[in-house]
Amino acid sequence: MNLSWFLQPLIILGFLILGHGIVTVSHLPLPSSVVGMLVLLIFLLTGMLKLEWIEKASTFQLKHLTLLFIPPIVSLFLSSSFQEILRLNVLAILVVSSLCCLLGTAFAVEWYEKIKGRNAK
Repeated sequence: MNLSWFLQPLIILGFLILGHGIVTVSHLPLPSSVVGMLVLLIFLLTGMLKLEWIEKASTFQLKHLTLLFIPPIVSLFLSSSFQEILRLNVLAILVVSSLCCLLGTAFAVEWYEKIKGRNAK
């Protein structure tokens, strides 16, 4: 069953609202969007919700997600206090954390490919 473009975002929005309700009632120290996505993951893993029901809308959202980051980054570069933020220690932290992320991803992919290669034989 392939749901329309109108219903798919509504399903995702429903899980966001459900996450907000869970956080409000249980007073969890988590953002409601994270709780909603965890509930969505549980529904997908248990088969209560099929991936095809939300696939088009979620693919569209992920494809255009970077557009949401452009305005904050531009406003950051235009702010006068941005030069004060960029001290040597902050730059060092950014460089080291970026390298850690790159290396961690590279090692994880290499490990995954080794495991996948063993199972394929």
